[in-house]
Amino acid sequence: MAYSEQEARELVVEAGKRLLETGLIARTWGNVSARISDTQFVITPSGRAYDTLKPEDMVVVNIADYSYDGDMKPSSEKGIHADAYRIRPEINFFIHTHQVRASVAGIAEKNIDVIPEKYKALLGDCVPVASYGMPSTEKLRKALETTYTNYPDAMAFLMVHHGAVCLGKDMEESFAVAEALENLCKEKVHKAFRLYEGTADYSRKSMINSFIKANGSGKLPDFVTDFGESVRNGSTFELKFKNGKTFTVDIKTLGSDSDALPRVAMIHAEIYKSSDVTCIKHLTDNEVVGYSVTGKSINPMLDDFAQIAGAKITCSTWNGSKENAKSIARAVNGKNVVLIKDEGALCTGTKLSDLDAVELVLSKECLTQMGAVFFGSGNSLSPVDCNLQRFIYLTKYSKKAE
Repeated sequence: MAYSEQEARELVVEAGKRLLETGLIARTWGNVSARISDTQFVITPSGRAYDTLKPEDMVVVNIADYSYDGDMKPSSEKGIHADAYRIRPEINFFIHTHQVRASVAGIAEKNIDVIPEKYKALLGDCVPVASYGMPSTEKLRKALETTYTNYPDAMAFLMVHHGAVCLGKDMEESFAVAEALENLCKEKVHKAFRLYEGTADYSRKSMINSFIKANGSGKLPDFVTDFGESVRNGSTFELKFKNGKTFTVDIKTLGSDSDALPRVAMIHAEIYKSSDVTCIKHLTDNEVVGYSVTGKSINPMLDDFAQIAGAKITCSTWNGSKENAKSIARAVNGKNVVLIKDEGALCTGTKLSDLDAVELVLSKECLTQMGAVFFGSGNSLSPVDCNLQRFIYLTKYSKKAE
């Protein structure tokens, strides 16, 4: 049964905040809608941060032609919502997520045809995958429209390079579908690793080491240097380390309130000199460190990574010299991440929330790169797509999110 318009507005706001809290999306990515009649639904507006939305910000969209009421623009993905409501009249709630394991599983570009009994009540007999189209394009809309039509009983749909669609008769069912899908895809990734290695055992560390081996040699290091995190304040920055030590550092002179300033401070200073970023963070998730061990660049497999982090991420080495610090700063300039060989990555932002978003998409991208090895399939996005999406993000969506 469709919601009243006011109830739908309130539930979509609630769902948007819940998506952020659960890590199913980053920044303004993903979208939510709720049906209010046979002909209309309400949806989140375009490019707005979910934690700032109010019920009155939601947009009413017409199912038949995607037209909408009022001055507020709806999500640019409104078409994939409208088609679902048109083709599936029993569906009243729709969430498009960028959840981690579903994004990884989608890179294989294969339907999940074997659904364990514990998930069938929510997911049905198949989780189909829709072919790739760049976000907000007619190609993507048509790909999903075809998939909705071909799989009329499916409740979850994978989107290659992108994320997932989760449907429900109400909000709670949509989130239950998303949770079941994430658990199913997690099991699928673990199974792919076990088959790849010919082992019955799984551990996060063994999976990462297997990926490293597939890309050359090495293993997860027992120790990672602490490169610290910092926040700029005019001509100085505050540099903090995990051991509790804090330094106030002059950007130009590297003068400090301490005589024992770690050499990694040079990297922070050079990044601040060469860009307008205001904060830097060292990322040391196992997946990120594991990828850095390979020494390889990241050619993005996921849309949101290309958008939020950069179109191609290089891997630098650190030898402690000033010239090396300058080269690392050049490598991250115009992007938001640089990998450091064997040490993880440094991410940058103009505000602290940027760092959270980059951290989320980088870890997911590294896991997706690993999944592609174990699935034996999965391609990077084209450089043209990556650069275009990065440009659109920087000039449009990131500004709206602010």
